[in-house]
Amino acid sequence: MTAPRPAAVASWRPVSPCGRGCLCPAPPTVGRLRRAARIAAFLLLLAHVPLLALTRLAGHRVSDGAYRWFMRGVLRSMGVRWTVTISGAHVPTGPVAPLVVGNHTSWLDVCVLPAALPVRLVSRADLRRWPVVGWIAAIGRSLYVDRDRLSTLPDSVARIAGALRDGDAVAVFAEGTTWCGAAGGRYRPAAFQAALDAGAAVRPVALRYHVAGTPTTAASYVGSMTAAESLRNTAAIRGLAVDVTVLPLIPPGAAPDRRGLAALAERAVDAHGPVSLRCSLRHCACGVPHTACTRCVRNSRENEPVAKRIDGEGRR
Repeated sequence: MTAPRPAAVASWRPVSPCGRGCLCPAPPTVGRLRRAARIAAFLLLLAHVPLLALTRLAGHRVSDGAYRWFMRGVLRSMGVRWTVTISGAHVPTGPVAPLVVGNHTSWLDVCVLPAALPVRLVSRADLRRWPVVGWIAAIGRSLYVDRDRLSTLPDSVARIAGALRDGDAVAVFAEGTTWCGAAGGRYRPAAFQAALDAGAAVRPVALRYHVAGTPTTAASYVGSMTAAESLRNTAAIRGLAVDVTVLPLIPPGAAPDRRGLAALAERAVDAHGPVSLRCSLRHCACGVPHTACTRCVRNSRENEPVAKRIDGEGRR
């Protein structure tokens, strides 16, 4: 779960202009009793984290499977349904696993990706000190990046590259912070250096939230919103669903450097975005100024038809 933003932010850290004003129009909501039941189910799952930790004694294969089921349980507790769609070629060649890169709008993202795909997440370093949430990250074998100490970045990139060489797919939210989904940030190139160093492909993944088929920003975790507030907002949404679209692999050598590779992944995810949430509409669905968004009219093509769908839908 993404932590609340600190009061002081280093000058090199990405900052999103999105805020509560982006969460409109308001989606249909469930009653108070259903909201309370969802939050209670979520808290009950957290109470079982010590049992989840015990699975590490049985080895990575068992603990990774238990971790994925736990994340699916979090989604079900919040009444979130998900569908995984595979578009084009997605199987890497060779023993090196791909770097998975997706857009970042909600704390739910860190549950959706591990629930849908066998990945290790890249998390902020201070998450390790969070009670419960830090334990969950450790069980999921998260890789950490200290965003306040640039001197540690080469070591972090080396650890990610090592995991890729060992056959572990690693997932990173390259925007560096959450946006509302109607607007988005530029993909930061640092993590893509790990893919270059490991000779790994890049697997773009588009996460799109909707209610009854209509794209929504209601699940976003942005601005000065607290984790508790975002949890309550999410628990109140009726019919929230997320489409996880696994886009075609970007093969090794497709770009000469990490910036070019980041741009390719960013454009792939943007091109798959719903027309109603594209920047060409001047952000009529949110309060972010058009000039603040770094992903403007990159690709005006309609979404390409997908080649294959697999069963990955969660039930309430």
